[in-house]
Amino acid sequence: MKTTRNMLLVAALCAAGCATVREAREAQKEDSRLNGEKVATYAETGLPPDGAVTMAQLEAAALTNSPVILQARQAVIAAQIAVRDAKAAYLPAIDAAAGYTYQAAKVSPDADSTHDGAWGGSASLTMLAYDFGKSRAAKRKAVLDLIAAERGVRTAENATLYAIRAACYELRRDIELRDVAAETAAVYAEHLQQMKDRHEVGAVNSYAVSKAAVDWAQSALTAVTASNAVLTARAALNAALSIEGAPELTVADDEGIRTYEGLSADDLMEIARTNAPALASLRASAEGASRYVDYTVANLYPSLGVSIQYQATYDESILLWQLVGAGQLTQSVFCGGRKKRMIEAAVAQLRIARSKVAQEELSLHNSLITAVLASIRAQQQLKVAIESRDLAEENLRIVDERYSVGKASELERSDAQVALSSAKATVVSAKYDYYDSQILISRLIGE
Repeated sequence: MKTTRNMLLVAALCAAGCATVREAREAQKEDSRLNGEKVATYAETGLPPDGAVTMAQLEAAALTNSPVILQARQAVIAAQIAVRDAKAAYLPAIDAAAGYTYQAAKVSPDADSTHDGAWGGSASLTMLAYDFGKSRAAKRKAVLDLIAAERGVRTAENATLYAIRAACYELRRDIELRDVAAETAAVYAEHLQQMKDRHEVGAVNSYAVSKAAVDWAQSALTAVTASNAVLTARAALNAALSIEGAPELTVADDEGIRTYEGLSADDLMEIARTNAPALASLRASAEGASRYVDYTVANLYPSLGVSIQYQATYDESILLWQLVGAGQLTQSVFCGGRKKRMIEAAVAQLRIARSKVAQEELSLHNSLITAVLASIRAQQQLKVAIESRDLAEENLRIVDERYSVGKASELERSDAQVALSSAKATVVSAKYDYYDSQILISRLIGE
């Protein structure tokens, strides 16, 4: 029964090894690339081929296809393997060997040749008994490295979501500004035609026509520039999605943006201290550096190990064997001060890791102050811009009434229309400046 159990165990270990090899060979094939190992096409994202796409759909597609997120997730897998390796320090290592020895000889001209063969084998078991905390410190460091890697995934996801939101809002901003620029160009085109008509009847001189033509040309150039900005924004959105060949997406107007009005930079910093993934990752790395100091200190002490070795030969129905057990206390007697320098280097790395945490906290707090001020300024600008737009609309209404009874000129009417278009553009810019400040705060605090 015991023999059967051992054979089943060996078979299971061999099967596990074969499965790992098969998975490794499969990973080498080009057609086995995961999302993030290749540039996805729009059709592979599962997004609708036409119609409006919500920001939530775009965020889900980006999280699936981002190479940065794939790299972060694979780093987690590598960290998990390192943890298993660290935990295996106290597990025994078993080695085995088997062979057949054949000898043939003819020792003198008169003697017959001799032939002799023997089977032989050996097995050894080596196990660490105690190492004064080196393995424990290595395991703790590996666990903390895993925590840092997991926070790294959150950092990558956070950055990806921010990139999608920023790209979506930039696309919306540029589309609205393009529409405003086209509206302004149409106003100037109408004004130019009016000046031409009036010049023909002698109501204005040629300078008025030339000026109107210059104004129209400048507005047309502005419209072209605004149209190109839309194309650039679409390319930026594709890059944030990690895809190629996307159609002209229309981002649905699903204003589910989180706002942080009424929260100061200090209030937001308190949230970030417990929620910001980049800060949490650096803290885990600093704690891991502290555990590495433990490892280098414990490395000054010897390691106690136990080994058992069994050797056997079988020749002509005779079995000869030997069993040897030994305990070993291993310690470097002289290594040129390398262990002392390892401790000093580990302490330096610890101080660097802690300094990075402090640096990130300072940078994060400063960024939050800037973002909060930008949010307040954008709110005020938006309020003023909306009031200015309303005044421009009222002014255009008055000018239209005066124009209809002949009390206002075409120039006054065109100026009023252009003023309204400019006010609309200012509202668009202020609105999306406010959105940008809110999503930046969201990214900084890890939400």
